[in-house]
Amino acid sequence: MPEQPFRSVSFRRALPSEADAVRDLIMRSMGHWDRPAEFLLEAGRLMSLSAEDLRRDEAWVAVVDGAVAGFYRLSRADDRFEIEEFHLEPPMIGRGIGRRMFRHATERARAGGGRWLVWTTDSNALGFYLRMGGEITGTEPSGIDGDKPLTSMRLDLLAPS
Repeated sequence: MPEQPFRSVSFRRALPSEADAVRDLIMRSMGHWDRPAEFLLEAGRLMSLSAEDLRRDEAWVAVVDGAVAGFYRLSRADDRFEIEEFHLEPPMIGRGIGRRMFRHATERARAGGGRWLVWTTDSNALGFYLRMGGEITGTEPSGIDGDKPLTSMRLDLLAPS
């Protein structure tokens, strides 16, 4: 689907005081996909996103026409940055905001001296991440009972775009 025009799209650091609102956004985003209620309850129970995470990591919100529309968080280990969360408000899915967020995340990781950007994803977002240039590196258990394994991916931040 082509990108939709918006009056404004910007990024700003997520505030530690927004931890609860960001957790709610993540749950709405996860609920967009065809998942059983038990999965969402377990995911919410396991979520440990805190104000300290937002303070410590590269935590950003996408602001579209004045409203928070997405959130991502990067953590760093040596020469790699890891996407810990990457979520959009359901009405924003498929409208180009995710692409802009991913580009912003790669720019932040490069600016921080990262060599690799790594993450895991479920099947719902796999196509998106492949279009963004991600390379599949394996699988990992999801941590939620009965869920399929997650796909591990990476992006070489030093490769020509």
